Amino acid sequence: MSKEVKKEELEKKNSKEKVKKDEVKKNNNKTEKKDEVKKNNNKTEKKQDTKKEDKKKVVDTKPVVKKQEKVKKPISEKVVIYSIIVAILIVAFGIFGFYFYSTSFKAVATYDGGKVTKSEFTIYYKTFQPMLSYFGYSSDIIPEQVANKAAMDEIIIKEAKKEGITIPDDRKKEIDEQFKDEEQLKQLEEQGINPNQMKELYYSDALISAYIDKKVADAKDEDVINYIKSNENDANLNSYETSHILFTTKSESGTELSDEEKANKKAKAEDTLRRAQAGEDFATLAKELSEDTGTKDNGGNYTVYKDGQTDESYANAAMTMKVGDIVLVESSYGYHIIKLNSITENGRAKSDYDRENYVNEQINKISTEKNFKVDEDELKKVVEQINGKASTSEEDTTNTTTTTDTSTTTTDTDTTNNTTGE
Repeated sequence: MSKEVKKEELEKKNSKEKVKKDEVKKNNNKTEKKDEVKKNNNKTEKKQDTKKEDKKKVVDTKPVVKKQEKVKKPISEKVVIYSIIVAILIVAFGIFGFYFYSTSFKAVATYDGGKVTKSEFTIYYKTFQPMLSYFGYSSDIIPEQVANKAAMDEIIIKEAKKEGITIPDDRKKEIDEQFKDEEQLKQLEEQGINPNQMKELYYSDALISAYIDKKVADAKDEDVINYIKSNENDANLNSYETSHILFTTKSESGTELSDEEKANKKAKAEDTLRRAQAGEDFATLAKELSEDTGTKDNGGNYTVYKDGQTDESYANAAMTMKVGDIVLVESSYGYHIIKLNSITENGRAKSDYDRENYVNEQINKISTEKNFKVDEDELKKVVEQINGKASTSEEDTTNTTTTTDTSTTTTDTDTTNNTTGE
């Protein structure tokens, strides 16, 4: 074999060995990389395990800390003191609440859907008892009358609100101004009357007045006439439209004039009668000479109804005259020159007095339907407390109730200063 061939074979052999070495080296590198990756993974797993163990330790330690705090937390003396104070206050307010209820909110009268409490009755009693005494009501029946009024007011107020009736703005303003008077507020407090409660009573009264005024205005003439017929035998239903000129026989203080002064007034009246009968304008004479300040400016016009509200001498004269007649009549007010202008059949339906009575009857029917009752025992106790008298018995007795006719509740306390007596 030639040297060149041997040389080539040797080179090929060396080349193959080199390739094998390279492959072995590559394999070793791969193995090393795998080991390194495995090593890194092991490190990562160890770190994760360490974190889990740390978290577990944190979680496990929390309850232990709470438990230790609960065990170690001391009970404050302040907490104990506050607890005792709260307990005392609860008992105290319970006793006060019961006393306040029994003295303020216990009913002295009831009706379907409501009641009159001691507190409400007290303010009504202090307000209206002097008035009722002045008008001659017996002290025995005044408490019941006051309870009736308090209940009736509440019933009417509910009806008024239901119908959307409100206090006129000018009246509300007047009440508000009245209760800004420091002197009046002081007087109320001295009398043991709560000014705020009294103000509410004024508001209630104003609302009731507005309600009644609307009912009077809305009443049908036919219903008013039927009401008059049902309450009077042979009722005179006409209205008599008159004009008059008055020469009064009383002084400004209401005392009778001397005989001489009366004679002078009569002479003036007779002279005026002649002038009127002679054809002078009656309205002009009234504006010039009449001493009735309520009618002189409108020419002396005055409508008469046989409803008992006009001086009897004046009313009887008007009802016996013919239209156009002019006469001289003496009444309790003085000398009148009366002229009859016209007569209207069923004109009495326009009488304010009859219309108000008709409306009052309708309101009283509401009360009857509401089954109004008075608790006599409670009423007696609260009146004794108001008057400063010791109750005859401090022990509660069995409540007794009596049905009361509230038709006696309406009391006419308004008087009109009119020389014709209306």
